Parts: sequence; structure tokens; C-alpha cells
Amino acid sequence: MNPSNEIIRTNILIQLEAAYPVSLPSETLQQGLQLAGLPTSYPTLVKQLEYLADKGFLSLSRNELYPHLKRYKLSTKGIDFLDNENASQHF
Repeated sequence: MNPSNEIIRTNILIQLEAAYPVSLPSETLQQGLQLAGLPTSYPTLVKQLEYLADKGFLSLSRNELYPHLKRYKLSTKGIDFLDNENASQHF
């Protein structure tokens, strides 16, 4: 069974919220998805990360010495989204 994109995206945001204000590499996020029972291929993960970045829910930073190493951090828009999701689930 393939998890839905929405479940994958929400899990990514929750992982980034737990690490906030620290950024995480994609490898750590992929391990978190696997531990949550959401096995996701690396290309699918990258696609979801790019989607979330395009929507403004997370920011992307690159290492100056190693530009291929990307790290992701929850944005304020991502925090607000998770706060609204949590509030709507309690009612």
C-alpha cells in the first residue's frame, strides 16, 4: 500500500516541527517516514519536499562547500498550518 501524498507531507512537517528551529537533511526525513510505517522512495520524498517548499511550508538551505547537501527547515507558514490542523482535530 502506498501512503497518500497528504500523509507523507504531514509527516514531514511534523518531523520538522519536532526539530525546529534546526534543519534536517532529506536522509533523516526519509528514515522518519520509514519509522512511521510510511516507506517512501527517495525520488518521491524529494518530490514532496519540493512541493512543500513551493507552497512555503518549509525552507531549503544548501551547504556552501557541498551544494548537493540540502537541509530543510519548517517555515512560519508550516508552523501555522500544523497549529490549524491540530486545532481542527480537537473539535
